[in-house]
Amino acid sequence: MFSALHYQAWRRARAAYYAFGLSRLPFGDLLGRAVSEWEIAQGFGDSPKEKARWDAEYGDGRWSHLQKELANYWLLIGFMDAYRRGGEYLDVGCGDGVLFERFKRLGYQRYVGIDISDVAISKLQLHNDQRTSFTQANADIHEPVGRFDAIVFNESLYYLRDPIGSLGRYAQTLKSDGCIILSTYTTSRRSMAVLRDAKREMSVVDEAKTTRGNTSWLCTVLAP
Repeated sequence: MFSALHYQAWRRARAAYYAFGLSRLPFGDLLGRAVSEWEIAQGFGDSPKEKARWDAEYGDGRWSHLQKELANYWLLIGFMDAYRRGGEYLDVGCGDGVLFERFKRLGYQRYVGIDISDVAISKLQLHNDQRTSFTQANADIHEPVGRFDAIVFNESLYYLRDPIGSLGRYAQTLKSDGCIILSTYTTSRRSMAVLRDAKREMSVVDEAKTTRGNTSWLCTVLAP
């Protein structure tokens, strides 16, 4: 009985934290960390995960459905090409390269992809050359080398433990006219709250929505 009440209390606290933007309050950071740790403990699908879990999910094909998300990916690619054609790109949380495989035909000066999963990255390292680099790295602490025209978080920013802090850190590696491109799953409380906070921190340059069945995504271009 107590366990059920405790769980419901945390669910309500989580809902309130995201719905009312409580991260802006004086105790917001503390509450945010508590909510995040509870999400991780409960195994929420839109919360941060340990490396071992990502490896297991890529190993058993859990993310193979991404191959079917056509409109969302082509919108991302369209923004990447329209705003920074042929430039230098950083793909944070690149997974096993669904975005790269579709984007590469357009050409680029440099493409860097990082992901926490060795299983995902191992499928991409055959592409590594002078212009292309895929590396296993923890995006929560990774320090990119060089500067980029566009940094892409394709359904990955909200999996970080400190999404907005990390967004600001990565933004420091943008070129003077660079942009950040986010893809956000719209039915997740956490992902939409992270997007809302990101829009408060940066200027919205462009945004569009795609839908496949009952699932929708927002693709947002931000400028620091």
